[in-house]
Amino acid sequence: MIKNVLNKRLLLPALALMAAANTAHADDYGVWTELTVQKSLSKQWSVDAGIDLRAENKLKDFTRYGVSVGVGYKPCSYVSLGAGYNFLRDYNLQETKYEYRTSGALKNCKVDDAYWRSKHRATFEVTGSLPVGRFTLSVRERYQYTHFVATTTLRSVYKSPLSADHLAGYTGPVYECGGNKFATLEVDPERPKAAKDRHYLRSRFGVEYNIKHCAWTPYLTYEFSNDMSNQLHLDKQRLTVGAEWKITKQHRLDIAYVYSNGADDDNDSDIHVLSLGYKFKF
Repeated sequence: MIKNVLNKRLLLPALALMAAANTAHADDYGVWTELTVQKSLSKQWSVDAGIDLRAENKLKDFTRYGVSVGVGYKPCSYVSLGAGYNFLRDYNLQETKYEYRTSGALKNCKVDDAYWRSKHRATFEVTGSLPVGRFTLSVRERYQYTHFVATTTLRSVYKSPLSADHLAGYTGPVYECGGNKFATLEVDPERPKAAKDRHYLRSRFGVEYNIKHCAWTPYLTYEFSNDMSNQLHLDKQRLTVGAEWKITKQHRLDIAYVYSNGADDDNDSDIHVLSLGYKFKF
């Protein structure tokens, strides 16, 4: 009996995740986890705090961890407002760049080692929702400001490319970068990564369905990020298909498939993600 109930509860979100996974292509995959505690202060006001951890690069690296606090205000049943602060530590993977001469010949190869960077983020948002039968439609607009703290990394610059003709009879040092050979290597152990600020408008459209006598609530969201410092240029799109399981009145479990395409100040380019979230409300 219990096994049959669990199978029915898990079937719908599992099918939704599989369907979404077949619609998108990405070179990377990862797992995002989040733990949130929410306290209701009144019918209109609430506060929350949370921690999150992300593993990406095909689960080879932990690429982010963070803590957050926020406050929410619901003036009516159709509108809610929110503000929050996040402290984030981001892991930036090794980056390789090639420079070419005007003739098209390779000039050098620059490699920045992987490094961690701290970020401070503030968000302000307004969400509107409208019930339509057993469906609920929603629109959220979020302003997101992120400050990147200055840091350093190790940079290796490979210069003086060696062609096959150069290698014939060459007895000097040989350094390899990206399959190319170079005669000179310069290393800067503390290459600065300057502080910077990013401003984004993140718009999200969503729909959820309330299944009668079922603890699972499936949902679908589409979100896009526009760079406010670059004429609202579209930098990233994100599709999420998942379901929330209302275990009890206080305990909620969320499982979703996320496909993210592009890169904003979260640096999560094209990637498939399994998202797992737990919320305790009191």
